[in-house]
Amino acid sequence: MTDSKHTGGALECLVDLSDPPPRPATAYGEWKGGWVDFDGSGLQVGSARGDPGPFINGDGPELPDGQSLSFGDFRCRADQVGVFCVNYAHRSAVRLAAAGVEPFGCLQSVPAPDGAGEKFSC
Repeated sequence: MTDSKHTGGALECLVDLSDPPPRPATAYGEWKGGWVDFDGSGLQVGSARGDPGPFINGDGPELPDGQSLSFGDFRCRADQVGVFCVNYAHRSAVRLAAAGVEPFGCLQSVPAPDGAGEKFSC
């Protein structure tokens, strides 16, 4: 999801994870273990939601393997092993795949806030 009207310029997506983070006790609302927010300086995996948010408009076209797209400070490329998204301003990146969400660059694991599964920060 790259809709700046809803995401503030960050990347927001739903990933069909094989083993999503479990619902934390502090989660209120519907648990979406594959909800990913990536703004460059932070990455959050898993979120409790009360509505579909920006995904109410449905799915957009699939990014074919080997193709890329750019928006704001981001560039994402689809590959057989997942989608890789780089944020050039923060020198960080993420791999999104069914096998999991993998942070790169300055992103390090930090305690997750209430209602979140995992959190990484620069």
